[in-house]
Amino acid sequence: MTAAAVGRILPLFVATGPIVVINWTPDALGLIETMVGSTAVGARCVVCVGTASQAQIDATLTDEPLWREVRYHQAPEINDGVDALATMLQSIDIADARSIVVLPQRDAAEPDANSRVVCVALTRACGEGKVPNTVVEVEDPEAAYEFAGLGVATVFYPGYLRAALLAQACVDLGVFQFVYGLLDGRYRVRLLPIPASLTSATFRDAALELEIDDKGNPITVIGLQKRTNAELMINPGPRTELSDALGLLVLEES
Repeated sequence: MTAAAVGRILPLFVATGPIVVINWTPDALGLIETMVGSTAVGARCVVCVGTASQAQIDATLTDEPLWREVRYHQAPEINDGVDALATMLQSIDIADARSIVVLPQRDAAEPDANSRVVCVALTRACGEGKVPNTVVEVEDPEAAYEFAGLGVATVFYPGYLRAALLAQACVDLGVFQFVYGLLDGRYRVRLLPIPASLTSATFRDAALELEIDDKGNPITVIGLQKRTNAELMINPGPRTELSDALGLLVLEES
């Protein structure tokens, strides 16, 4: 597959509804930053749901400028039951969300089982309506089967790649499934240094020019990593300058 082909498949989407992140804690602030950077979705379009109080969250993130634009809602504990969580989700109009991300509850004995309870609550909260595009981050890859029949996608890649895939899934589930499918055994993602000839070029230039690496292996450019804060950006847009990029994110056969 050529870089130009992927460029047509991975357009720069812009979300029209809120992205809701469930089981969110301040430790996952980087995920919000990645979403905002990777999807061209403003922080005002992100809604975080967690069990900590608003006062606790505000006190922890008092010096984070991004947090001033993010909405937060306190949710009941899982032990309070599915109906309690479903009622809370209804109160924030969860059915109108563009996408939903369910993070694992890190302090839970069985975080993946808890995430399944959240997905059941989402179904109840939406009633007869369609549940929005939902992606679940699982701790154990073998637990993915637990979500069969709930209409969700699962992610268990670590680090920056996980966050980037979550962000892409929030914008368009079809695009996520395409990229995720490429990674399943046949392809891998790695970071390449930017060739000297492209240091003053754009992302479009790199996508069109780079089709093999220095060893002659076919590659497809899908994103970049910024120099200033090491942020990973999937499909940052064709006019994005490479002057502030640390490297290019590429797909290659494993």
